Amino acid sequence: MMKNLILIALFTSSVAFSQVPSLELTPKGIEPAIINTNMLTASKLYEKTISWLEKNYENPDDVIVANLENKELTIKAVEPKVWTPNRIGTDTNYDMEYTLKIEFKDSRYKIVYELGNFEKDGVQLSTSYKDLFKKFDGSIKYNYDGAVAGIEKKFNEKTLSLYNFSMGISNGEDW
Repeated sequence: MMKNLILIALFTSSVAFSQVPSLELTPKGIEPAIINTNMLTASKLYEKTISWLEKNYENPDDVIVANLENKELTIKAVEPKVWTPNRIGTDTNYDMEYTLKIEFKDSRYKIVYELGNFEKDGVQLSTSYKDLFKKFDGSIKYNYDGAVAGIEKKFNEKTLSLYNFSMGISNGEDW
């Protein structure tokens, strides 16, 4: 009986504190997500996001394409190594262009990812995330499940990183 109560308590607390939804890539892209932050004001969220950008981007001013103070930030960048297939015994790294729009409100923010084309060795390819899916039923094309999983993993990590930074949750690297 006590074991069941502990399991229920752990499950309830993990659900209560899981504020960051898992992002999924579909033929339409990544759905926008609203992330709750309890009592942080829009201006505090904006300020923390600017600090996060400074920590995570070599030249934050180069990636910011729109900046409406305390309301919205838009960045355009390239996410490295979203997919690394092994082709004929050689790993090939594919990067992905993306735009991330972050809208701020008191106690929450909204993230909207727009994915662009793949890049290889700094050269933009004509292939985008849309090419990973079959047109007739939206299922993932053969051999591209790793690409979809890699894209989802990278952008989920980025989203969680912003949330953890905003909430002051340590990633264990502070020593």
